[in-house]
Amino acid sequence: MKLALQIHPTRITEETLRTRVYPVFEKLGCTYFVLPRNHDGSVELEPGTDLICSLGGDGTFLHGSRLAIKHGIPIIGVRAGRLGFLCSTKLSDLFETVADIKTGRMPMEDRYLLHGRIVRDGKVVYEQMALNDIVVSRKQTDKLRDFEAYTNGKLIANYRGDGMLIGTPLGSTAYNMSAGGPLVHPSLEVILVTPICAHSLFTKPLVLPQDDMVEITSAGGSAPLMVSFDGEFQQPLADGDRVQVTGHDVSLQLYRPTEYNFFEVLREKFQHGYIYGGEDD
Repeated sequence: MKLALQIHPTRITEETLRTRVYPVFEKLGCTYFVLPRNHDGSVELEPGTDLICSLGGDGTFLHGSRLAIKHGIPIIGVRAGRLGFLCSTKLSDLFETVADIKTGRMPMEDRYLLHGRIVRDGKVVYEQMALNDIVVSRKQTDKLRDFEAYTNGKLIANYRGDGMLIGTPLGSTAYNMSAGGPLVHPSLEVILVTPICAHSLFTKPLVLPQDDMVEITSAGGSAPLMVSFDGEFQQPLADGDRVQVTGHDVSLQLYRPTEYNFFEVLREKFQHGYIYGGEDD
């Protein structure tokens, strides 16, 4: 088995690689190579690569996932940081993880992705995929904006606030959660629509069917807007632009240990369901 290593730019040191990573692969008879730590998305994999192993946190995993999707191979996320919600195993369990993958004991799962495009005067001027979310937001922090949201050409609602987030279940624990959106099990295939800091007491996020086409437009105002894909690929929006979001035609393949428990991770990482004050008397 041949592995490509996507490594966090600072958290994984050369010493860690020499003492805790490379010996694992060599003991298991795997070949490997290291991807550039700060690549620009144009990195190519060596022929015969079977798996991308992401070592770091969620940002590293997102970088590696884009390569995995591009080349049609799976990825495993190995956590080496504080949060690492997308990473399903720990660095200390690397040997068992790679051994299970190599012998076929670890299941592979698919994850639903989004495809977004900017439409200007009836033409697509930019398009990009997103694993977590596509966010339409204001560029100036002191100006509220009005937005219109549509699904399949039908008006959902008018919103006033900082922006609109269109997210995946995989990204429901990222910016979506901070914006007050729903927590969604990552195995589902749905589209999340979450207003960001809505200037209303009664505005709620929505969960829509996977086959819907969601469209966000400006409903007026002079403050400039922008759209970002996974918080990384950012594009300015011109007056009259429409941001259209659909499900992607491919999915992300990733490995999850059989003992991985989504709800346990929620409790551990976010204190989900935590009762403050301790036990009742």
